[in-house]
Amino acid sequence: MSFFDESPSKMPDAHVSELPLFPLDVVLFPGMKMSLHIFEERYKEMVERCLAGSRLFGIVLLRGDAPAKSPRKVKTHRVGCYARIAHVERLAGGEFNLEIEGVERFRVIEQHEVEAYRTGIVEPMDDRAPVGATEEVVQDLCEEVQTLLEEFLTRQLAALGQHIVEFDFPQNPAVLSLITACILPIGNPDKQSLLEGTDTAARLQTERDVLERAIARMKRGMTARPSKTKRDEETFARTDAGSDAARFVPLDAERYREYLCVN
Repeated sequence: MSFFDESPSKMPDAHVSELPLFPLDVVLFPGMKMSLHIFEERYKEMVERCLAGSRLFGIVLLRGDAPAKSPRKVKTHRVGCYARIAHVERLAGGEFNLEIEGVERFRVIEQHEVEAYRTGIVEPMDDRAPVGATEEVVQDLCEEVQTLLEEFLTRQLAALGQHIVEFDFPQNPAVLSLITACILPIGNPDKQSLLEGTDTAARLQTERDVLERAIARMKRGMTARPSKTKRDEETFARTDAGSDAARFVPLDAERYREYLCVN
């Protein structure tokens, strides 16, 4: 199974620029792919303008547990991710199905409410040089995370009746850490923390600890779980968990917890 490119897409010019912002209850990472259904008028307008230009907009995570009464008053985190529209399907009424891919992280300097949708002055951001961690330490962390991630994914796939012979993880520590972050079974606040961090070694350490705990839970679950019968397997096979009917999920800017991300 191949994951993301060793050198994921970067912005052509790393400079401060204005970007349409899409506040969602989702943390997008570089290289991460996602399906969106766009139906609100202001975001249909945003997509039209993106398609006529760079095909880029920014996804920023909403703050708090409840939507604001006005979409213009929603609060978001100040670090997000550029999203590039990779594929678009136009629907009746001007709605869209989009396939997007995370490109690079950015930091919001200021936000504007001049357009129907929110925009922001943003600057690209990247990890800084490791502090207190040698290249050897970072490489050791990479190998640990790769080993744990392979076991975690293998166990997940096995639970779904699937089998992967070989995983192809990138060797670049920063790229690996961002790939791992979007796969981890953690909530949005923790994912946002990993997105905002600029220390590759610290991110890998956190991911190693999370994966160790997740695998331990999986092992305990396998010990406690009764073996599947043939009837159980047939019932699972008849479910629509893999159906294309759930491929696109409606999302807008207030608060939506139903979404699909494809790793």
